[in-house]
Amino acid sequence: MEFMSTVQYQIVKKQAKKIFNAHTSSKDPNVIQAVQGLAQEEINSQLTFADIEQQLILQPMFELKTKEQMEHFFNDIKVYVKPFERPTDSEIKKLFPKDKKLKLPKFENIDWKEITYLSWFDSGTNRKYIVYREDGVLKGVRGVYSTSEKMGICSVCNRHSKVGMLMVSKSGTTLGTYTKRGNYICEDSSSCNEALTEIEKFYEFVGNLK
Repeated sequence: MEFMSTVQYQIVKKQAKKIFNAHTSSKDPNVIQAVQGLAQEEINSQLTFADIEQQLILQPMFELKTKEQMEHFFNDIKVYVKPFERPTDSEIKKLFPKDKKLKLPKFENIDWKEITYLSWFDSGTNRKYIVYREDGVLKGVRGVYSTSEKMGICSVCNRHSKVGMLMVSKSGTTLGTYTKRGNYICEDSSSCNEALTEIEKFYEFVGNLK
């Protein structure tokens, strides 16, 4: 039974890595127990379990001592992740009616359990597209994306990474005028999705572009 969202899956992975690092960097049982306790608190605050069986699925994370154990754990719990529901080509095209020659991404290369939002870059138009669901409704934003060749804080995942400026233009209140809104986001959307553990940050970002 799938009971975790992608964001929750990334939260579990993040906490599991902290426990693994504690096991490999410290021999003090008190230190390890403290890290385990904080990880348990974070998971309890972010996940809702339907029964004890779901809680037991995550228990191996507290004894991760090798990278192999950690990778096995990630793979084992991935079956319980709800995938991003793949939109149809027509659904995506309806989100961007002004883009008559919209180039869609290669869906076969996407791991739908690893993404909270779908994003791709069209080098021909310098446009970056973001497709997501909010309250079950498929939504999308797109804007001109300028690579910066610099490191910065991503407005979506809050991670220090290679970022670029996504600038969205909207029609202004006066005919013929436009307003522009933008912010820095990860150039690599896959790693951004992996680092995204606060869905509110994502919704705040896309909300500010509208």
